[in-house]
Amino acid sequence: MIGDLILIFIFVVIWQRIIKLRKTNFREFIFELSIYLAVFCLNLILYKFSSLLLSFIFDFGLFPSIVGIFALSFIIFYVIARFSVYYFFKKKHWTVEKREKIIDKEMSFFDFFIHSMEDFQKAFIIFFAINLVIIFTLLNSFVDVFTHQKILNYENNKNINIKAESLIKNAKGSSLAIKNLEETLDFLSVVNPRAYEKIVKNTNEFVFSSRNMRPVLAMAHMPANYIEIDPIFSKPFNSVEDKIYFASILVHEAEHLKNFKPNGGLLVNIPNYAYLSLKCNPLTNYQYFTDIRRSIFIFGDEWCAQVSEVKFLRQFNVDYKGDWIRHFEDN
Repeated sequence: MIGDLILIFIFVVIWQRIIKLRKTNFREFIFELSIYLAVFCLNLILYKFSSLLLSFIFDFGLFPSIVGIFALSFIIFYVIARFSVYYFFKKKHWTVEKREKIIDKEMSFFDFFIHSMEDFQKAFIIFFAINLVIIFTLLNSFVDVFTHQKILNYENNKNINIKAESLIKNAKGSSLAIKNLEETLDFLSVVNPRAYEKIVKNTNEFVFSSRNMRPVLAMAHMPANYIEIDPIFSKPFNSVEDKIYFASILVHEAEHLKNFKPNGGLLVNIPNYAYLSLKCNPLTNYQYFTDIRRSIFIFGDEWCAQVSEVKFLRQFNVDYKGDWIRHFEDN
C-alpha cells in the first residue's frame, strides 16, 4: 500500500520535471524524455526477468499487480540511469559538448520517425496518457488494498443472517448441493463478510440446475434475482478450495444482481451503465483483467462482475489462474 503511494509520488515528480522542461528548455526536454523512453522500453523487454527477481524480495501474493511490478522495476531502472548520467558528468567522462551531440542525435532520431512538430506533440500526449493510466492503476490498487484491510472488521447485521438462513432453507437442489451452499456461505461470513452480505442481500433464491450449464457455471436471472447454479457444484466438497471456487462464482453472479436496476428505465440505466464502465474499465483495472481467463464481454456490468471475482480469489493462496473447474470434474 505504502509502496504504491511512493511509486505514484516518484512518477509525478518525474513527469512534473519533464512537462516543465517541455515549456522552458526543449533540448533538455528531449534529453530527459529520451532517458525516460529508453528506460520504459528496456523495462518492457526485461519485464519477466525483473518480475522474477523482485518476487524473491517482495511478497506479491495478496494483490499481485502487473502494473505495480512494472512501475517498481521501472523506477529502479530509472534511478540507475539517472545516477549513471550524474556519475559520468561528475567524473568528466561526459562533457557539455558530448551532451549536446547526444541531444542532436536524439532529435534526429525523433525526426526520422515523426516528421512534424504537430505529430510529435500528439505522440507525446499519447505516451503521457499511457503513463497516466499506470499512475491511476497504482492508485486503484492502493485503494483496493486499503479497502481489503477493513474486510475482517466488517460485521453483518442480524437481518442478513436471517435472510441467509431463509435462502438456504428455500434453495432448490439436492441435499448435498444445499449443504455445499450452506457451508460456503458460513465460510464467507467469516473470511469475507462483505462478499457474504453482497450475495445474501441481492439474491432472492438459489437454484441448482438439473441441466449441464457449461461453459457457464452459474447465471444471474433478473428481475426475479435468483442464481442458477451448474450441477457440478452438487458434488461433495472435499477441501477449503472447493468453497473458495464456489464462492467466487457466487460473488460474480451477485455483482450482476447488485448492479441491476429493475425499475430504473432508460434515465437510470444509461447513467448506471456509464458509471459501471468507468468504474470497472480494463485500463485502470488492468492488474485484474490480466488474470481473467473467461470471456470478457464489452460492457460495464460484466467487467465489474469479473473484476470482483478476481479480487475475491486473490485473497487466498489458490491457483486462480488454472483450469480449476477440472478439480471438480475429477472428484
